[in-house]
Amino acid sequence: MRRFLAATAFAATLGFAATANAQNIDSKTFNVVGTWNFLTNYQVLEKPFFTDELPKLSGDKLKGNVKAVNELNLKGTELLRLLKQGVFDMVFALPIYVEDGGAIVEALDIAGVARDYKMAKDISEIWLPEMQKVMKEKHNAIILGTHTWPEQDFYCRDDVKSVEDLKGKKVRVQGTSQSDLVAALGATGVTIAFSEVVPALEKGVVDCAITGTMPAYKAKWPEVTKSLFRLPVGFTAGMLVANLSMWNKLSPDTQALIQKAAKDLEERSWKSTQLETEDGVFCTTGTGACPAGPPGKLILNKPSESDLKTRDNVLNESVLKKWAARCGKECAEKWTELIGKKYGLVAKAE
Repeated sequence: MRRFLAATAFAATLGFAATANAQNIDSKTFNVVGTWNFLTNYQVLEKPFFTDELPKLSGDKLKGNVKAVNELNLKGTELLRLLKQGVFDMVFALPIYVEDGGAIVEALDIAGVARDYKMAKDISEIWLPEMQKVMKEKHNAIILGTHTWPEQDFYCRDDVKSVEDLKGKKVRVQGTSQSDLVAALGATGVTIAFSEVVPALEKGVVDCAITGTMPAYKAKWPEVTKSLFRLPVGFTAGMLVANLSMWNKLSPDTQALIQKAAKDLEERSWKSTQLETEDGVFCTTGTGACPAGPPGKLILNKPSESDLKTRDNVLNESVLKKWAARCGKECAEKWTELIGKKYGLVAKAE
């Protein structure tokens, strides 16, 4: 179904290609780094965008040499530095990869803030100008679009049924705000690269780990965990980022074509990833039909109203305050004005 949606939406953009040859479209092969090659985002959206869609839209003038981050044996944190150096032309990056100016970009996906995909997408659109400033000034880069992954939940070696069961456990997190959230819940956050989580769970280095529902299935987490505690902590939004020096050398028509195509890719990503949230739950727990293969047998534990209230309390009392301290008074005030007021949240640096 997700492949069908991606293909159908892309077909609607092909009319733009009819005029590509008549425009001043450059001939260029981009060096691109995608996310993990065993996940749907890379297989259905990222790689086809550069190997199939851009060539068709540009009359075969624009192409991409695409490698997944795990194929290159990179952890991801190196990507923006390598992009700035011109080693790569474009990368699919996560907010946690950003060091210089990272707190501003982190606001794209503060753990516990977004309640659903609509809210997460709204935040990404409102906050994009602030992130663009960081990318341009600190990383010589420009954001061409955002994307996302399925709902982020807890996968645990034991049968974790509630927030209370998380207390004292070591939890794999990605990013500082996730670490702040699990600490406020009484657990200890441990930062581990995605490709290293399975052995960490298997050996008991961590008791639980947070990731998206379908990524957990495709990375074989059900083989080393016992339960899925479905307490949502976000969606892990990401960005398609281009080297600004390279970008500025492209003709205006080439830039316009890529920006239009990247916007279409963004819309498809946000829409199709929603389907993978429920599919991922089915695939990891066997509680429904799994479209990706044999289902896992994890125990599915849903949070109580008390658990959800606790999550919301720690967001307001701890996570947002700590993020505001990292981002600074002016940054926190701007976030509260643009996003917080719309959703009844306040980020105040103390």
